[in-house]
Amino acid sequence: MKAIGLTGGIGSGKSTVASMFAQRGIPVLDLDQVGKIFLKNKCVQDDLCAAFGDTVVKQGVVQSTKLAAIAFADDESTKRLNAILHPHIYAYEQQWLAEQTGDYAMVEASVLIESGGVERMDALVVVMADEAVRKARVLARGKQDESMFERIVKRQCDDDTRLLMANYLLDNDGDMKALEQQVVLLFKQLACKKM
Repeated sequence: MKAIGLTGGIGSGKSTVASMFAQRGIPVLDLDQVGKIFLKNKCVQDDLCAAFGDTVVKQGVVQSTKLAAIAFADDESTKRLNAILHPHIYAYEQQWLAEQTGDYAMVEASVLIESGGVERMDALVVVMADEAVRKARVLARGKQDESMFERIVKRQCDDDTRLLMANYLLDNDGDMKALEQQVVLLFKQLACKKM
């Protein structure tokens, strides 16, 4: 089983690409969602409180907005958050991959490059989009404001690094139809390629 990494900056459309591959029968694991599952774990919550203060957990629920504001404030805080969550996420990923069948599975993560996770992948697909386009998408969702978007962008690697690391590129500055056409081509390419 080959692991194909899928990443891109916030608002790039990587989750949309992941859905398009899933619709074509490719197993997809969203590591960002796995991280959210572990935020419900009592031991993880205790570690978060020890690292960031008791206010990040209220009545057994992680206060995601508050945690994000603290964890993305600077590099050191982001590293502390990653040190708590990433070992759990990686273990889950390895177990999940071992259970998959077929030629390859896709592992989606927003910080696959930054966390060093790309080293565990057999190839990397990067979804690219102009930062202004990404910002407009994120603000339209209504989950993050402009300030939070900027903080997250600063914690993620830049486009030059993504381009350097990518084995395959998808351009998502256009519409959904244009993106899907690229996904179809990549799907065929991966199906024919002996990885």
